[in-house]
Amino acid sequence: MSPAAPTPRTQPEGAELRELVPLRPQGPIELVDRATHLLRIRFRDILGVSVVVQLTIWLLLAILLRDQWAGGLADNAAWFWTGLVPEPAGALAAASDQLNANGWLVALGLALPSIGLTVTGCACGVLIRDWSRGLATRGTDALGQVARRAPQVLALWALVHLAEAVTVVGLVLGPVLLGISAPLMMMTGDGPVATVRRSYRLCRRRLATALPTVLTATAIALVAGTLLAGLPVAVVAGLSSGWVDLGGTAVTALSAAAPRLVIDPVIGASMALLAVDALVRVDAIDLERTLTEVRGG
Repeated sequence: MSPAAPTPRTQPEGAELRELVPLRPQGPIELVDRATHLLRIRFRDILGVSVVVQLTIWLLLAILLRDQWAGGLADNAAWFWTGLVPEPAGALAAASDQLNANGWLVALGLALPSIGLTVTGCACGVLIRDWSRGLATRGTDALGQVARRAPQVLALWALVHLAEAVTVVGLVLGPVLLGISAPLMMMTGDGPVATVRRSYRLCRRRLATALPTVLTATAIALVAGTLLAGLPVAVVAGLSSGWVDLGGTAVTALSAAAPRLVIDPVIGASMALLAVDALVRVDAIDLERTLTEVRGG
């Protein structure tokens, strides 16, 4: 009589998702590597969030700026650079009057992509929070949870940028000290003010980890965004001896949106993992239980 076949070993439900988000301290390189790994493994969810958010934003801008963008990239190259690096490039372009639009449209065109990054960061916070518990939350589910807190998300964006604008330190270290605010708010369930304070406290205590993580994640995001989105436009521009003048409004909008489809997910996922690391190291809380309580609430 042959021996009974061994019982196959199976992992608990959601174990593969838990392995994507280890609830333990991590170094800067490991954090960014983990973020890019998440993008490869769960790219439909994380990239899907960015696609929905940024295409919606740039479609709205295309409608509002259809007359200004009708000339295509030949007349609107500055808008492409604001899509790649929205805040510094946008400020320089606006100051030099290269954006070819009314003042309020320029302000809206610079603010909306920045708000989009905050929304993507919040959605990444939801995904990281739920995946750490083995819950197969999808990108659309995460966006739904963010939408239900839309007033708080907008208030958080305004508070972070106000803090950066009114303090000298904020202009330099704002992205480092407050970069985890968006995912942190969705992870902990705190309000905007409490989240900004907590983000500052956590990142100040973990500055040696936060600073290289933010710099590395931003550098990788910009390089990837340029290669995957900006380089094809530059090649076509070079072949045509200048910025290609075709497609008008649609080409201008899509060219400006394309880099953000890559940049926002890389930064959002990295900041969400940095938030987990800061909570584990600084607050020394039972993060697994806390995330479960927030998810249940």
